[in-house]
Amino acid sequence: MIRRLTVLGAATVAVLAVVASGRLAVEEPAVAPAFDGQVTPAVQPVACPGPVDIPVGDIDSGDPDLGSGSDDRTYQELGDGGSPAGAGFLATGDAGASVERIGTGDVAGLSAATCLDPARDQWLVGGSTALGASARLVLTNPSDASTEATVTLYSGLGELEEHAVVSIAPGGQQDLLLEAVVAEVPALAVRVVATGAGVVAHLQDSRLDGFQPAGTDWVGRGAQPATRLVIPGIGAPEGATTTLRLLAPEGASVDLALAGDGGLVAWGGVSGLELDPGVVTEVEVPAIASGAVEIRADAPVVAAAMRTVPREVVDGPADAVASDLVWLPAQDVSDGMPRSVMATDHVTALTVHADSAGEFSLTDAAGEVVASATLAARSTATLELAVPAGEVLTGGAGFTWSLALADDPGFVAALVPRRTDVVSTPVTVGQRPYVGPGS
Repeated sequence: MIRRLTVLGAATVAVLAVVASGRLAVEEPAVAPAFDGQVTPAVQPVACPGPVDIPVGDIDSGDPDLGSGSDDRTYQELGDGGSPAGAGFLATGDAGASVERIGTGDVAGLSAATCLDPARDQWLVGGSTALGASARLVLTNPSDASTEATVTLYSGLGELEEHAVVSIAPGGQQDLLLEAVVAEVPALAVRVVATGAGVVAHLQDSRLDGFQPAGTDWVGRGAQPATRLVIPGIGAPEGATTTLRLLAPEGASVDLALAGDGGLVAWGGVSGLELDPGVVTEVEVPAIASGAVEIRADAPVVAAAMRTVPREVVDGPADAVASDLVWLPAQDVSDGMPRSVMATDHVTALTVHADSAGEFSLTDAAGEVVASATLAARSTATLELAVPAGEVLTGGAGFTWSLALADDPGFVAALVPRRTDVVSTPVTVGQRPYVGPGS
């Protein structure tokens, strides 16, 4: 036995000596080349937020002129295969929308929302938590898995320390009153970053001027931060005001231009506008009957415009003044993709902006042209539009556009189209050496 162990030990030493001397090659593991490909996400339903809510609750004061609620209220939701999601709804088709008309009370006005697909990172430029204003963020999760959303707020002082984290169940919805997170912020921008497939975010902006309603509308997400944006549909009747709201996450120098039916309109003092990082900046837009704001920046920005329209007070003191408001998020002009929207009741007109000269056509689901215009470069056109509610409308690539809604006594709203294509994400898969614990 001792002799056998001695022989084995000698053989082992000999093998080790051969390896050490390089006469026995050590096989290196093969390294597979990296794989470059595209991941196409599953198509998710589009979601709408549901009816607007009265921030203070439906309070009956005993005086019909001072009550917060209203018996004059109609709500319309449109979309294929609709199913409930909290107070809102999901639609399985390419487009969906809702519109609500409230004749009296604190949230009197016309409020419209385009149903949107979920996103993991989105910006909503709009809203206020100043005295007399309420900002109600509605987060809808159309997917089959729970998700968590982190809400970051920005003001005229930059990014605010106050954040909120909200969990949303599958097919569920959660509300967040932003005035409960941060008060007395007159101009807001909201970023929502979610896990999983993402969420759909809408912001209800409701305002009071004393006892008179000053407008309610849904703020939808606009384009992701980009260097070229357009906001069509900012034209308004006499007496209305339009305010442009901008934010550059990393700071930017911005040039603004106002396009009308005949081309560019003079707008002094808006070249080389410097935006500090994360700071919300507002600019008054000159009055124009029909037009669009062009935004060109040296770094990515987000933007939206709010139009406020005064109106007659039906029930109230003779000297009372009321108004309605509409939010128009910016659209990216560089993607070159067609966009679609579902028409609702109260649609009256279409405003289209051309980045370059061309023929614009708006078609219905059957491919029939329902509106068209020949536009010069950097000009707009506003066309009367009469289409049935529920019709899906698609505009040609290379143009930005929106639908105007109106009803008596001076109520206004807008529907903004969305891209309906599914965007793939590029991925690279490769090997990396394993690094063990403590290495």
